[in-house]
Amino acid sequence: MTGNRFLLISRVGPKSIHRHWLAPHGSRRFDLLLSSYDPAMKAPEGDGILFEFRPGRKVAGYGEVLRAHGAMLKDYDYVALFDDDLLIDAEGISRLFEIAAAHDLKIAQPALTLGSHFTYGALLQHRGFLLRYVTYIEMMCPIFRTDILRTIAPLYDMGYESGIDLIWCNLVHETPRDFAVIDAVPVEHTRPVGTGKAANGFVAGRRYEDDIAAILHRFGVGWLPCVPYAAIRGDGRQAGRGALLPAALGLASAVPRHSGYRAMKYRARGLAVYWKHLLSAPPRNVTLGWPADLKVNDPLRRDAASDQV
Repeated sequence: MTGNRFLLISRVGPKSIHRHWLAPHGSRRFDLLLSSYDPAMKAPEGDGILFEFRPGRKVAGYGEVLRAHGAMLKDYDYVALFDDDLLIDAEGISRLFEIAAAHDLKIAQPALTLGSHFTYGALLQHRGFLLRYVTYIEMMCPIFRTDILRTIAPLYDMGYESGIDLIWCNLVHETPRDFAVIDAVPVEHTRPVGTGKAANGFVAGRRYEDDIAAILHRFGVGWLPCVPYAAIRGDGRQAGRGALLPAALGLASAVPRHSGYRAMKYRARGLAVYWKHLLSAPPRNVTLGWPADLKVNDPLRRDAASDQV
């Protein structure tokens, strides 16, 4: 590819807004692998851009991508897997990678703008902070150190289209500074949560909650809250958990960002859960291993012949 240290992979469809990730020209300090499930999509041009057609679901599709391009991935320090409805430009993505690398984060993600569609209030942008060390990184936009991606990659082949993000931090957790949400560079999540559920197999009564319950049971762990351990302020000063409270309360302005009673109720509930956990739930990760009956292989160990696109 180009010698860049960072790679962004995305499963993209007909409504993808990945064009924003390529601008402004000259500011992209990462390579891009677009794995399209839309046969009509045309490949973008540019150095450091790979394009393929790969039908199928989101999570299972990522598993196939990791197997197919394993030899190539080891050439990067960090690999991100972004949903195709995230609004951010090339400079922002480059900065996300650089911040993750500078702090040697195992798994990171950008914070979400207050206007974003969201599930976890804890992952909304806390203004005034560079990053927050947290217990959980969601599936929407994880940024993996490549050795960590190698460790957790078998999760993508387990058959679950939801819930694997509740496991991966606990498979690799060692210290409270392993994982962080990066507030300095937020993204906007532009589509409602669950928009692609049918395309990902959630039909005929199958729900996100079913996959979540199944994988938590498989690993013998409960659903742990998403809360911060500590933070770094925008000026570089360290901050304890209590210092986050004013910024957390300021998230109330996120509730009316989308009209309609149901949307506001959903957003208010997400924030209320976060505030409750921030005040009462101590940050905690648990140490997990792979289920005894699961044969775990290294999907990134492939020869270069498999990297043809």
